[in-house]
Amino acid sequence: MCAIVAPMRAAQVLPRPPIAAMHRTSLAPHRLSALALALLTACATPPADSAAPPQPQPAQPAPALPTRTANTDTRGAGMQPDYAGEAATLREHMLARLPTPTPTDRRAACSRMLDAAAAFYGAIEAAPDPRSKLLADLEATRADDQTRCERETSVRAASCVELRLQDRDAELPWLLDQCTRAFPD
Repeated sequence: MCAIVAPMRAAQVLPRPPIAAMHRTSLAPHRLSALALALLTACATPPADSAAPPQPQPAQPAPALPTRTANTDTRGAGMQPDYAGEAATLREHMLARLPTPTPTDRRAACSRMLDAAAAFYGAIEAAPDPRSKLLADLEATRADDQTRCERETSVRAASCVELRLQDRDAELPWLLDQCTRAFPD
């Protein structure tokens, strides 16, 4: 720090033209002593017994607000579900329930799955107006859903979704994801 302060202090003291020889001689020792005092003060090391400056206190976290989500899963971001593990468990559970022999007609399996979805959402929505709108929305996307199902979903996955929708314990998007993971063939 002294290497920085000394040149700055020296640059601040500009030479003045001498006014009178007497005046210059009488003020010169005062200027030098003031400059020396300023440099000593700026470059002095603090005494060893001086206390360290107080450390700032860490901010206290705000009280947690209740979560406002549709999913009441308390696992949080750090404890995401093991989707592959859940799909493996679903596979074990569903293998005995799937039709034997496995159907081969993808179109029919997807159609049954979409019929089960319409029946599921028609049954769980109690109010007539929202139920009518929901069923109309499902019917409006039926052709696209059928095409996409035939292209991306295996027969066993569609059958898995159909059976689980009849259990009425989960919704179509989650079941479609899990059954597709459980039965990718």
